[in-house]
Amino acid sequence: MTTVLPELRSLPTGLVLDGELVAWKGSEPYFPLICRRVLNRDMSIAMTYIVFDLLAVDGTDVSDRPYSERRKLLESLDLNSSWWRTCDTFSDGNALLTAVCEMGLEGVVAKKRSSRYRRGDRGWIKVKNPSYWRRDSERMAMEQSRKRRARAFV
Repeated sequence: MTTVLPELRSLPTGLVLDGELVAWKGSEPYFPLICRRVLNRDMSIAMTYIVFDLLAVDGTDVSDRPYSERRKLLESLDLNSSWWRTCDTFSDGNALLTAVCEMGLEGVVAKKRSSRYRRGDRGWIKVKNPSYWRRDSERMAMEQSRKRRARAFV
């Protein structure tokens, strides 16, 4: 991804991270700008890599440790710059979801503090804002994808 996102070349080496790219329209995340940046290589669009989890550090796999331990390690790295940052944590999920919905954001992702990271198995809970502007188009795209997969097995 560093050919499309050269700003990520400055991330510390020796890390395996789990996160998400975000493009901003004003102060709000805006998915279509990610597409313009990544697919069309529009370098005028600023991106931020939001780091959720730490899977390896200095060649040591930490994915089997509980999330609470991985989170402490992640926070100790102080991964915060103008191009990436470690996501915040919140203890009151209901209040967070209410605030996210009021702001018109996509939703909330939560991990159990005791959870281990399992490749291919998300191990987290995602709660979507029912009023999020892309919800219907995402649902249609998922249905079309499911239908294509079903036809492939016929």
